[in-house]
Amino acid sequence: MEKSEAEKTESTKHFQAMSKKIDRFLTEQNPSDVLIIKAHLICEYYINQILVLRDICSMHDTRNMTFFVKNEKAFNQSDASEKAIFTSLKTLNNLRNKVGHELEYFLSESDIDGLGSQRGKEYIIRKYDFETPEALLRDTLLEMVVDVAFLVFEIVDEQKESIKE
Repeated sequence: MEKSEAEKTESTKHFQAMSKKIDRFLTEQNPSDVLIIKAHLICEYYINQILVLRDICSMHDTRNMTFFVKNEKAFNQSDASEKAIFTSLKTLNNLRNKVGHELEYFLSESDIDGLGSQRGKEYIIRKYDFETPEALLRDTLLEMVVDVAFLVFEIVDEQKESIKE
């Protein structure tokens, strides 16, 4: 079913709000460790919403759950795109743990490749368009965050449709 003009306007509004939030937190000026931590926090923000929307737990319950547990519960492993998001977020969480527990963490190309690997060929083709590892990291993290945010929007749209029926 095609969206009405009002629904398209609402989707555009959500996308613009998400874009502003992402741009504010994942600025090019941030060092790689800050980008990783901020992307992790933004993803967790959206994962919390997925958990609530899917009636897995309440927002209050999410406060007592680790990112690992939230990630395990939030995504449908039998759906290929959700499984890819889950795997990317698992890698992001591991990288965030490295950054958070090593005083002098240095970003490696293999760290970024681990994040981008779920995109397969698309990642490899785009990888060489970036002049610095930090620019590649930022782009990869932006795509991850957008994937999670769009999943939230899809779930919201599905639930709005079920209410109409």
